[in-house]
Amino acid sequence: MGPTLTRLGPIFIVGMHIFRIILTIFALLATVSTYAEKRERSQMAESAGKRLTVKEWKTTPDGKNSWVDHIEVYNEKGQLISEAEYSDFGRHLAWRSEYEYNAQGQLIKEVVYNERDKISKVRKFEYDSNGVCTRRLNYNANGTLNSYRKFEYTYE
Repeated sequence: MGPTLTRLGPIFIVGMHIFRIILTIFALLATVSTYAEKRERSQMAESAGKRLTVKEWKTTPDGKNSWVDHIEVYNEKGQLISEAEYSDFGRHLAWRSEYEYNAQGQLIKEVVYNERDKISKVRKFEYDSNGVCTRRLNYNANGTLNSYRKFEYTYE
């Protein structure tokens, strides 16, 4: 039993690395899909010049049961102004976010609410003179700065 486990060790480790890579690829594909959907919805609202609410429904395979899983609201400028995710077959709020923009149309603030509809975190965004986002500041519910992300852009 010992020699077999010893030989399986490296195989198991390689298998786990491959599994992690595959999970990462699926996560990236889901993120790209979500980004593309939001961009398309934004363009729909802007071209119509009207507020747009998008409800995503989950449905059982047999089609007998469905419930609202996610809601996004865009203003007439095509800006995402709020979104909410639901759990427990649409019966309970999982989280929601509200977004604020400046006069240039740049996202400047995101307020995230938890399942009890209480503020859980606030993100603020800073831009340089060219309108490029340079930092995202992350605050807790009490307004204390937890961390920030600095964005660096390099052309190659």
